[in-house]
Amino acid sequence: MRTSALQIDRITVWAVDLPMHRAFASATVDVAIRRLAIVKIEAGGVPGWGEAAPVPGHTDDFATTWAQLAAAVGNPAAALTSTPTGPARAACEQALTDLAAKVDGQPLWQHFAATEPVSASAAIGLDDNHQPDSDAIATAAAGGYRSMKLKLDARTDIELIRSTIAAYPEVAFAADANQSLADCEPHELMAIDQLGLAFLEQPGRATDLDWHRRLRAVTDTPLALDESAASTEGVAAIAAVGAADIVTLKVGRFGPATTLRLAEEVNAHGLQARLGGLLESGIGRAHSVALAGRPEFSIVGDIAASDFYFAADLVHPPWRLRNGLLEKPLPPGIGVEVDESLLARHAFDFLRAE
Repeated sequence: MRTSALQIDRITVWAVDLPMHRAFASATVDVAIRRLAIVKIEAGGVPGWGEAAPVPGHTDDFATTWAQLAAAVGNPAAALTSTPTGPARAACEQALTDLAAKVDGQPLWQHFAATEPVSASAAIGLDDNHQPDSDAIATAAAGGYRSMKLKLDARTDIELIRSTIAAYPEVAFAADANQSLADCEPHELMAIDQLGLAFLEQPGRATDLDWHRRLRAVTDTPLALDESAASTEGVAAIAAVGAADIVTLKVGRFGPATTLRLAEEVNAHGLQARLGGLLESGIGRAHSVALAGRPEFSIVGDIAASDFYFAADLVHPPWRLRNGLLEKPLPPGIGVEVDESLLARHAFDFLRAE
């Protein structure tokens, strides 16, 4: 069923501060409590759920996102057409897609014809000394994660990463620099190349595609770009310049339909697509799980179980890891129930037009 065919009754939005198990730090952000906007769109008594997960330096900020959602609440019929690309629009599109799948009686992954198993991956933040969080790595390995992406910056000890990789031979490690290696010396970049990483994500500045093209030409580690792919124009430019092997796309940045279309375009250019994350709750995570089983996403994405990040997620049942995989739920739509009492408990603002 087309989302455009749905007659929207109302939009409700909650601003939520969701406590995390442990602070998550990268080269650009440090998060201990995740601030999110949860969107519920209702049509004919059926609810659809989406999530806006803004991250400073990666997307619109929370204030901008909240203002855009407030406008959508006041004018539900134009929730998509009048909202610019970004977390607010992505959340509305997610909610409408969930709603459409429920109306059609399909699990969301089936709605997207996503038949492949969904491998989980744990994103590992930096500790106070700018090294990947060793406790988080040990927890992830003990929990059955066989893929991890380590945050690093220019002050990270590369030999420590080498020893970490050696200590967990059953784990495939990648790394994400969040633009922090742009001023490193060539020998420092060559040392990272010798680690045998699954890929290195966004080492240089988002706008400097030629720098990435040159790095790609002299290194063996597959190069992934994320911040450089923050717009549809950026994705096209990456492919045109030959700046990467892998393009990271995010449902929380573009919405489901555009994310899938961009993945198809990335593949058409001979590049691989991976599904990134924005530290979403189980609501946003549900939309990533639904898309991750599409064959276009051939690289393991940033999707972990609920308990890796949050003490209490907003959905029931929480997302769980089994044999390194996240199971695709069978109920229609996102396949998990939103705990509205927990949502209300963590909300600090609320919008709904009566």
